[in-house]
Amino acid sequence: MKISKETKVGILVAIAITILAVGYNFMKGKDVFTTTNEYFGVYNQIEGLFKSNPVLINGYKVGSVSSVEMNKETLELTVGIAISEDIKIPKNSIMKIVNNDMIGSKAIEIIFGDSKEIAQNGDFFTSEQDKGIAQAVSGVLSPLSERVNSVLGSMDTAISGVDIQGTLIDASKALRSFKETADKLNKLLDGKEEKINGILSNIELSTVGIASATPKLNGILENLDQTSSKLNEVDFKHLADQLDTLSVELSKTTQSINNKKGSLGMLVHDKTLYHKLDSSISNLNALLKDVEKYPRRYTGFTERQRKKGDQLKEEN
Repeated sequence: MKISKETKVGILVAIAITILAVGYNFMKGKDVFTTTNEYFGVYNQIEGLFKSNPVLINGYKVGSVSSVEMNKETLELTVGIAISEDIKIPKNSIMKIVNNDMIGSKAIEIIFGDSKEIAQNGDFFTSEQDKGIAQAVSGVLSPLSERVNSVLGSMDTAISGVDIQGTLIDASKALRSFKETADKLNKLLDGKEEKINGILSNIELSTVGIASATPKLNGILENLDQTSSKLNEVDFKHLADQLDTLSVELSKTTQSINNKKGSLGMLVHDKTLYHKLDSSISNLNALLKDVEKYPRRYTGFTERQRKKGDQLKEEN
């Protein structure tokens, strides 16, 4: 069976029209192979919302704006959205126009309600609308602008009472003084590079010495730690008890002396005994000096030697 050229041309034209229709709907955001439900919302203004703008649920695109129509009498705008019928939306949900990006393009955000009744094709949702980009930016910038104006006013008030010319002159003098100081410092350091390098070398050697002494310092610290540990092991309570006992005994001894008990007490309080003891010590010292000066009087083995010592003493 032969197919005529006219038939082939007709088939190709039909295929081309179909592809064109599918591509056009695809470019508009419509899926021709998915069954959708259409829902509506009524607004006083839409601020640049157009057909094919996205419809979002939790930030995810689930559909697109299918129609925007104006009531010629009330000037209200009815916006239709197409969403896959697989998505079940509560009947008391909200259609909210939101900012989709920073350049001001719009989208519809579906905010689910809590109703158990599911919306049907053609139902109307409650309409809400975010502030536009201009309004949002204005709301942020207005307080900032007021603060900037307040700061500028305060600065103007403060500056108006200041001698600006005098301040500039003082600043110029300060800069000139700083320059003179810098010049003097440069002259002072001129030709001193070797000395400065020597100082830096000494500092480096000192640093190295400190680093080498670190192990010794660590050893000293360890010894101190061990000493501290040994001190912690001392039975300070027992030592305190011994000191208390010693204090009691010293107190008893002091009382005995004060009460003239014992030899030490009698010696302290009996002046006669003290003088006798002092006289005995004086005599003993005189005898020792005499023995040291005339030893033959005491160490001579014969009577003649002893008499010779006595004679030497008499002569002196």
